[in-house]
Amino acid sequence: MQVFFSQGVAVLFSKTPDLGVLRLHLERAGYTISSMEEPSEWPEMQGAMLKLGTNLSNGAVCWVDICDFRWPDDMGCSEPPTRLTAAHAMGAFGPSVKPGALARAMEAPGYQEAVPGAQAHQAFVRLRMSTFFQQTPSGPPSDTPPPVPQPAHELAFLLHAAATLVSAPEATAFFNPTGELLLTPQGLTSCVAHAAEHRAFPIEPVCRVRGCPVDETWSFVDSIGLSQFNLPDHEFCWGDPALSRQEQISFMLGLIRYQVENSVRVGSSHTTDGPLGKRWRAEERESSCMQPPRAVLHWLVDGAGPEPEVLRARHDADTTPEPNERQIAVGAAVDEVFKSLEKWLPHRESMRQRAADWILSPEFVTTYYDDAHFPAEFQRELESVLPKDEAQKTIASIQHRGKQRPALLAQYMELATKGQLWFATPLMSNPAFDSKPDTLLPCGVLVAPDQTSESITLGGLFAARAYDLYVGDGDAAKYPGTARMMENDEFRLFYREAFPLEETQGQRFLYLCLLLKKEWMPPEEVPFVPMMALPGAAGAMMQIPWQVLSENPSAGPPLKPGTFNKYAVKEREREKRDAMLEERYKGFGGFFVRCWDYTVLAFWALFWLGVAIAVIKEVMKRLF
Repeated sequence: MQVFFSQGVAVLFSKTPDLGVLRLHLERAGYTISSMEEPSEWPEMQGAMLKLGTNLSNGAVCWVDICDFRWPDDMGCSEPPTRLTAAHAMGAFGPSVKPGALARAMEAPGYQEAVPGAQAHQAFVRLRMSTFFQQTPSGPPSDTPPPVPQPAHELAFLLHAAATLVSAPEATAFFNPTGELLLTPQGLTSCVAHAAEHRAFPIEPVCRVRGCPVDETWSFVDSIGLSQFNLPDHEFCWGDPALSRQEQISFMLGLIRYQVENSVRVGSSHTTDGPLGKRWRAEERESSCMQPPRAVLHWLVDGAGPEPEVLRARHDADTTPEPNERQIAVGAAVDEVFKSLEKWLPHRESMRQRAADWILSPEFVTTYYDDAHFPAEFQRELESVLPKDEAQKTIASIQHRGKQRPALLAQYMELATKGQLWFATPLMSNPAFDSKPDTLLPCGVLVAPDQTSESITLGGLFAARAYDLYVGDGDAAKYPGTARMMENDEFRLFYREAFPLEETQGQRFLYLCLLLKKEWMPPEEVPFVPMMALPGAAGAMMQIPWQVLSENPSAGPPLKPGTFNKYAVKEREREKRDAMLEERYKGFGGFFVRCWDYTVLAFWALFWLGVAIAVIKEVMKRLF
């Protein structure tokens, strides 16, 4: 799945470090700080942070952020999906990081000197590379991918920056989660200095090479961490006991360094010369013999006998939890949502302006207002053609929409000047939503008022949890407040309510009742419902048709006059006449106008009464 960080390593700390102290260490070492930011409301994704300029040709930016919690080795994979699961899926802890990476690193022989520091850590600093987040959209959203990353250059930058930070007194260990290896602060600085002295790439802090005996004849050596270079890891199966473990590991490190420094890719049937004059042949395998599970190149000597059974299939002794199918699907969906939001959010203000212009246009009244609310003329005509009881029942069935009135229209006009454009997440849809695409129907949506990529994405995850409660599948005991809110799906005009903060992990989410029309929805690849709302605890809110927001003339069916439009036209004509009369009789002069009108009316009434009496007398005379 897509990840937003191409590389990531961590420095473990015995207590939460100060961001200013980190900045001081980095600036003294010559790094340029491009920005300094407060922690986000999604600490798993971004804590208090520094951004470092890199001067890499692919435009990558280095994020250095503080996580004031222990390394979450489970990555949220043993529980229902949470924001930790989502952050992990987007590569927030490093690309290709597997659950249990820290535990396996602490069990690895050869790294035990760093284990006490890892066990004692209470916080950590992430150093991550991103070409995605450094982009600043200046035009419409684009599907153009970011520049191709340069793994070795990016990793070298991270290692040198990490070597600067491990000099802090509270730093206890260096951790590469993708390579599943630990180093002491002195071990990291020594590796980086040695590589710089010999003008070589520092492989040791990036890839771990391990080995073990299989039986009296066979032994096994593999690597972890080559995915950081977009390369498969290696597995070498040795059927000759003449070679020592150290010689096997040295051969493996030499092969890796050659690949990295020369950008060499190896695949099935490729061969290489190895120790003792043997030729080795590679076979691509989707699953590794040992944890963590990953794609590997499995190497055997040409002409070797059959390898032991344990080397033919993945080793399943490790019971570290892996993401289930639902979590994987959630992670992929979250990834796409976040990426789409990063495209659209910078254009929210221009979209708000289009929405405001539409609300102020005559078209708004006929296409939305006359569809969402019934006029008094509709009620009068209904009562004139139906028995009183039936007319009352019909009005009661649509009473939730609200009756057209000047105060209601004024609330909508206020949206144009004071309203905010929100990207909402669908929560509860009407059963007729798909079968009646041209009808405004009562629905429920969730909104994160902060309107950041992180908050909207987290809102989508919580909306799924709330929907489970709505259909009776969720844990009502764990989310009692949300369960109560989901029990009432009655439409209430302009209704909004905040979900309990203790049930949203401190995130502010609102439940809104909204009238939605299928024909006005954005295309499927857009993961939100655009709407306008007055900020605060109450006020008008409404769906904005995608046809209004999109610059594409064929964005959807043309907007049509609403259900009550013909009645509303008559109502507005009546209101216009009433307004003209009111204006005529306004003020002191209006008193005389009214007297004159009444005098004229009385005159004509007497005149026509006289005519009627004369006619009646003439008829009576002729008859009798």
